[in-house]
Amino acid sequence: MGNLICVLNHCWGRGAEVVMGDTCHIHLWEQGGIAQLGGVHPRTVKNKPDGTFCIEEMTKIVRQDNPHYPITTLVCVENTHNASGGKVLPLEWLDQLGRRCQELGLPLHMDGARMMNAATALNVPPARLVRHVTTVSLCLSKGLGAPVGSVIAGPKDFILRAIRLRKVLGGGMRQSGMLAAAGIYALDYIAPMLSQDHAHAKQLAEAVQATGSDVVKVDLDGVHTNIVLMEVVEPKITTMDICNRMATVSKQEEEELGEKIVAKMLPITNTAVRMVTHCNLTHKDIAKVVKKLTYVLNELNIIK
Repeated sequence: MGNLICVLNHCWGRGAEVVMGDTCHIHLWEQGGIAQLGGVHPRTVKNKPDGTFCIEEMTKIVRQDNPHYPITTLVCVENTHNASGGKVLPLEWLDQLGRRCQELGLPLHMDGARMMNAATALNVPPARLVRHVTTVSLCLSKGLGAPVGSVIAGPKDFILRAIRLRKVLGGGMRQSGMLAAAGIYALDYIAPMLSQDHAHAKQLAEAVQATGSDVVKVDLDGVHTNIVLMEVVEPKITTMDICNRMATVSKQEEEELGEKIVAKMLPITNTAVRMVTHCNLTHKDIAKVVKKLTYVLNELNIIK
């Protein structure tokens, strides 16, 4: 709802168009809400593997007030970039994009669902990431671990209209102080610990690589934050096969490992399994997942 409110807010008039990456969350995972509920036309530019896109290509598709076209009204980015495996957008690129948007007279919205992870990975204050950004949405219930909630930041007049949009979308809440308190706690106490989640994710990726698996591959250098993508390269094995196997325990496995270990993962695409670390996972938990991963991947390597 945070992203939806921001897009509808920026695109207040009819016939508006938003430019965004073709694999960004707003485009892929939000049910086309900007078109369904706002009549806003999405136009995509191809995302690169690192979550960025070509700024010159973006510039070429920006459309002015021509009666044949919608009018480009907004540019959106996502940081960290979920579909790319939680990659952090480079600061230099963000600065270039922000300056170009200013030259074009376009606001820039950041889907900053995992922005605190990006700030942690770059070791910079969160404000540095939004230096050239007009508005940003931040999710409190992902890496930060709060039970629910997102926060929108932007100019005062923008926020006043955002409140109206939130209300009409059914997002008005009463007695929400307890939830707000959880969000404040997350920012104060969990955000400073995000580097531990990142270290845990790197540990999982290293474990996958160490197996020398012919079934899955992982881009170790591409693990920037708390997300690990395992690409399934064996056509006889599906992402669901791996997720189901990691969630079950065979009798032989229990005997060999000396314990029952279940790890829940997500088949994020037809060829990729996503592992996400979070604040409730301890070093001991990660060690168990490594143990399970190593066992299962070696098993699949034999039977493939």
